[in-house]
Amino acid sequence: MVKRVQTEEFSQKRANAEILRRMMCLDEDLEIMDRHASDLVDVEVEVKDSMRRWDREHKNSRLHSVPRHLKHVR
Repeated sequence: MVKRVQTEEFSQKRANAEILRRMMCLDEDLEIMDRHASDLVDVEVEVKDSMRRWDREHKNSRLHSVPRHLKHVR
């Protein structure tokens, strides 16, 4: 019985240590993101514009030659 309690305590401590390690990694990542916030915003805008452009071009190429009644059926 004592051995089982010790094993449970050990695995609980190990789990807590793993959670703490992951939280520290997340904190470091958030600090990096805070330092480079303006760059991240610029990149996000570029990616969104690129995705919008790709989506528009894809829809244009796929839907222009399709009869009107089939355009909005997917």
